[in-house]
Amino acid sequence: MTTTQLLAKFADPEIIQTLSLSDKLFAGLMATILGMGITFISLIVLQFAMVLMEKMLGRPAKQSVQKALHSSPPAPSPEVTGADDNELIAVISSVIALQLKTSVNNIVIRNIEKIEDSSSAWNRTGRLEQMNSRL
Repeated sequence: MTTTQLLAKFADPEIIQTLSLSDKLFAGLMATILGMGITFISLIVLQFAMVLMEKMLGRPAKQSVQKALHSSPPAPSPEVTGADDNELIAVISSVIALQLKTSVNNIVIRNIEKIEDSSSAWNRTGRLEQMNSRL
């Protein structure tokens, strides 16, 4: 029996009773493979559609951040007390410039505030593992 004939017989509940166990297993296997194949192909098409939409629409979040940084007038920078603060400002501005793909001269840092982390040790460890796994 060919696969299409077996699947056609598999669709009729009265004929299923007359099929042998091996025919039932084979028809079930073919239905499973067919269903998984259709699902896999649709996921591939969906992935291509998402990539295409991302390329067509771009990333508006980055553009709005860049516009906000460029449109605001530069404010006087606060006085820095120590060398550690200067290094911290240099590192933060370098990372922001790298992410925005611009020069450090185009970035103005007005205020840096340290926020106390009130989360548990498990939460901090999980966050660190997620960040390290993306490298």
